Amino acid sequence: MGRVWRQGSGLCIANLSTSTSRTSARALRKPQHEGDAPGLPSAGMPRPRRTTAMKESVMSLALSNPVPGNWDTVATDAGVAAQLARIPEGTEPFALAVKANIAVAGFPFSASNRALAARIADADAGVVSALRHRGTVVVGTTNMHELAFGITSNNAAYGPVRHPQEPARSAGGSSGGSAAAVALGEVEVALGTDTGGSVSIPASICGVYGYRPSVGRWPLDGKVGLSTTRDTAGVFARSLDRVIEVAGWLGNTAPESVARPVIGVTSVYTAALHPHTAAAWDAALERLRQVAEAVEVDFAEVHDLAHPAEMPVVLFEARRLLTAHAAEAFGCPPNEALARLRDEVTSEDVRAVVTVMVEHPVSSADYAAAMADVALARERYERMLRERRLDALVFPSTPAPAHLIEDDITVEHLGERVPTFPLYTRNTGPGTMLGTPMVTLPVPVDGLPVGITLMGARFGDARVLGVAAVADAALSRSVS
Repeated sequence: MGRVWRQGSGLCIANLSTSTSRTSARALRKPQHEGDAPGLPSAGMPRPRRTTAMKESVMSLALSNPVPGNWDTVATDAGVAAQLARIPEGTEPFALAVKANIAVAGFPFSASNRALAARIADADAGVVSALRHRGTVVVGTTNMHELAFGITSNNAAYGPVRHPQEPARSAGGSSGGSAAAVALGEVEVALGTDTGGSVSIPASICGVYGYRPSVGRWPLDGKVGLSTTRDTAGVFARSLDRVIEVAGWLGNTAPESVARPVIGVTSVYTAALHPHTAAAWDAALERLRQVAEAVEVDFAEVHDLAHPAEMPVVLFEARRLLTAHAAEAFGCPPNEALARLRDEVTSEDVRAVVTVMVEHPVSSADYAAAMADVALARERYERMLRERRLDALVFPSTPAPAHLIEDDITVEHLGERVPTFPLYTRNTGPGTMLGTPMVTLPVPVDGLPVGITLMGARFGDARVLGVAAVADAALSRSVS
């Protein structure tokens, strides 16, 4: 259970179940920024008048009882009121959650790492700024796998993000807090980031809608990222209509009309599925065949080029990206920053990855070779789409449903223990190397949620959203 710190009329929440006393002191201090609570305007800006209507709006949007584990930092009532005062007249406000590695002015820019939490963002990231005049009220930043280096959101400092239906299980990651907050109805919409499936995976596991646009489609600034090749912000919502609305706001993207789409199915992504996932996938594909032409495709060549490049590319690029953030946060030279960040990482699995980057960095030659394979994989993928006249590929988002929280290193799958990370990123990782858009839809299923992902051509976001609309109509219109 997290410890709650109350300040004035609002609160900040920090889950400190496994933190040290030094970390606890850091987490519970008053936020150091120009406002006096997360979400407040800078000094000198006009304060909102607390009218009855304003108070009612604050009460309807602010998180009065935030779910432990879902949140990194929660806005105070005063912070919510300040944001409401700046919404254009006539615009309907809505609550937005933002993953903690995306900058929100006045909030810790932490990536759910205690050391980086000392930084308070002085400006919104581009994706947040673009939503402000649409009525966005940021009610909090969400917990995540520390530094986004994992897919379980089992954060040793902030606590695990628990599955919205079965709390003993993982919500997925690394954007687990955002997906869980939407699934539980704490917010209407949440932003996440995606490097190797960090939107698609938790969307599927939590039973909500998720969309990662093509890399470069949405603003890329203002985040603690891992890869310039793969990273993008993404969105979670409880309906596809809401996802499409946000896609229009952030990427000027409207779904194309697709009468009867052609969707590719590959055995690379449908083999060795958990029985629960396999049954849900088979039923979903049967429904999709009623509204689309499903064809078998050979994805092996593209996969075999893209998949081996995943880790070399991320480790090379993340070393540079995280070094820059650490140097800024700690005020130290870049050549010392990454080692210092490693020493401040609380989650053992993440510390191990950062240690590899410090002690055994990927060489420039190996990175160049990996990127050459990525370029070839992208070329072959686009050719496959053209030659087979495919609108999208479709596949189970993950080979298995939510696993137990303690299985964050290895998990039981089809009768044997296998590493958790490669299992759950198996179907989404290669597509992120291709820079493609992916839309994840929940499918009707009893028990743990299962999702399917539609993957289109790079910068073919409008078409894949159109295909998603057809598919969603055949499955279900919204999360019940």
